[in-house]
Amino acid sequence: PPPPVSISTSARQEMASRILSRRNLLPFIQRMNPKYMAGWVHEDICRRLERFSDDVAAGLSPRLMLLMPPRHGKSEVASKMFPAWHLGHHPDHEIIACSYNISLAMGFSKKIKALFDDPAYQTVFEARLNPDNRSTEEWAIHGNTGGYVAAGVGGGITGKGAHVLTIDDPIKNAEEADSAVTREGLWDWY
Repeated sequence: PPPPVSISTSARQEMASRILSRRNLLPFIQRMNPKYMAGWVHEDICRRLERFSDDVAAGLSPRLMLLMPPRHGKSEVASKMFPAWHLGHHPDHEIIACSYNISLAMGFSKKIKALFDDPAYQTVFEARLNPDNRSTEEWAIHGNTGGYVAAGVGGGITGKGAHVLTIDDPIKNAEEADSAVTREGLWDWY
């Protein structure tokens, strides 16, 4: 028989990281950003998003609202990292991401596209960007039917479908939030 193969500690750690990153969102986030420091609320958000992802895949049409003050990490987890993780599992799913303006939504899109191009992502998931459809506003998954559309509130998403629709910061500031006209317009759009 051949001699037993010795696997280095670093190789074991890498394999464990890949397996955990595929299985759970928080290890994925920490793999993609080793400096990420998660608190209990981020752990909770990740668990909720994992359950949401499973429910979407099961065709249950779930709803999830994450309401937190600014600068508490909800956009980093839910609007930047989660779409890459979810599409890694479900490359045929379509995601539409909306924000108060197209610029913010496209910023999320750029971050997600950078994750797809990162070798750390590519060792966890097989999903790749379609080289012929990589605009920041709308892109697709190579060899699959899934993809991503970024839009501003009120923007053109009519006729587009989504397995996952995210609305992150639909109102720009307190002045708009205090405006009954703005709130009514947002509700009509929704």
